Amino acid sequence: MRELIWIALSSFRETVRDKILYTLLFFVLLLFAFSILLGEWSVFSQQKVITDFSLGVMSLGGLAIAIFIGVGLIQKEIQRKTILTLLSKPVHRWQFLVGKYLGLVMVLVLNILVMTAALWLVLKLSGFPFDPRLLLASYETFWEMAVITAVALFFSSFSTPVVSSLLTFAVFLASHLSGGILQYLETMKKAVGKIPGATPLPAYVEWTAKTVRFALPDLEIFNIRSVVVHSLPLPDMYLVWSTLHGIGWTVFLMALSSVWFSRRDFV
Repeated sequence: MRELIWIALSSFRETVRDKILYTLLFFVLLLFAFSILLGEWSVFSQQKVITDFSLGVMSLGGLAIAIFIGVGLIQKEIQRKTILTLLSKPVHRWQFLVGKYLGLVMVLVLNILVMTAALWLVLKLSGFPFDPRLLLASYETFWEMAVITAVALFFSSFSTPVVSSLLTFAVFLASHLSGGILQYLETMKKAVGKIPGATPLPAYVEWTAKTVRFALPDLEIFNIRSVVVHSLPLPDMYLVWSTLHGIGWTVFLMALSSVWFSRRDFV
């Protein structure tokens, strides 16, 4: 555990000093400020527009951190050859990988706190109260960030940075869209025979969507923006099940990453 904590803290300090992190955070905060103008231009409730847009930006900010920082976390050590020095010490490869991940998770927590505080400030400047339920949305966004970061580390454990970034983005996109596609297919099934011209889609489309839904982590489970924005009730035990979903996929992905990473040759 001592080695694990040491790697995690070192990774946290290294990432906090990274200029890319501040660039991403500045961009996210800039978009938060833009949400005020967006709310004024919209015909809908300004508070709802600001909240919905800002929470969406938080989710995309997590994706950006996973791609630009998470993917490069291991690759930097490999390119600098510092990984050879680290692994020559009494440190297992899985400890190195998990330690790096835990350090990045600490950065994610810090970013979530900063972005939540920024959202509170944006709402305050707009003259709206801060709904405590927004903290639930921030909590779910953290788990979405944690899972997609584990996905990024999984791909970077055996692939190049460019390919890992593309695959991570593909997983993010497919995971969020698969649920909507299945709902659309279900609607089309009900429409066949009732609406003139409605035809069922090919069976392989539904099969592909179900396969993606089963094989990938369900990131849409962490999306409770509409629930929070429109003050809708969450189902019983929803936070518990979403947390277990996040923990389960994180542990599974890090276990797979450790297996691949242990077989990788760095010489």
